[in-house]
Amino acid sequence: MEIDKHRRAQLRTFRKALRLKQKELAVLAGVGPEMVARFERCKHVSRIVEEHVTEAISRTIAKKNPEAVNKAAQPALEAAEKWERVLSLEPGSQPALELEKQTGKSLAELKAQAETLTGFLRSAANIALSLTK
Repeated sequence: MEIDKHRRAQLRTFRKALRLKQKELAVLAGVGPEMVARFERCKHVSRIVEEHVTEAISRTIAKKNPEAVNKAAQPALEAAEKWERVLSLEPGSQPALELEKQTGKSLAELKAQAETLTGFLRSAANIALSLTK
């Protein structure tokens, strides 16, 4: 697994902007302070440590600025609503025929795509919103 140095540097910048010490981040992440230091120095840490540190920073940012998270989640929720409208289309209806003509795909294909995307978009938005709690 290749280490993403740029992402780790960004997370370190976020930690500093949040005025968190490495020890404080370690407590929030449920890892040892030496693991946070290794993570930030781009040394090897387990995937679990990486996930815990990343999630702790994300949660802290979301709690300090829930309005930004809510605003960021809105486009995903709006897109999910559009795809849900595709799911409600009846075969042979005027809107369904127009959509098929516009996209070059059958309604069955579009509904399959809509089902997948709706679930993904709602999950992504819900995960982001759950960070503010």
